[in-house]
Amino acid sequence: MKTKTIIVAIAMIALVNVDVIAADKSPKTSGPSTQSSISGVVIDKDSNEKLAGVTIQLASTDQKIYSNSKGEFNLDGIEPGTYKVKINCISYKDKEVTVKITKSETEKLKILLNPITP
Repeated sequence: MKTKTIIVAIAMIALVNVDVIAADKSPKTSGPSTQSSISGVVIDKDSNEKLAGVTIQLASTDQKIYSNSKGEFNLDGIEPGTYKVKINCISYKDKEVTVKITKSETEKLKILLNPITP
């Protein structure tokens, strides 16, 4: 199972690199911002290993990102409000958390995923 997880993680990292390159080409704006971000880390609840290639998405938006090789992620440009964050990864149970964001802050999350047992 660990080999399967590693193969999936490598494939997802390749996808992350494509998304990151595309995201870097977006125009930058200057001046004060009311936008916030959500960052964090995704960890296997049983082994305490950080998980790469996990999908993190704001529900009812098209904003999503994948965790990096250290299990870390960062969603930028989020307007203040309450959001449901959906987290999913192959071989793990899906998870959903509710996050309340206020003006110009970074909400930090530690997401523990439960492996699916056969």
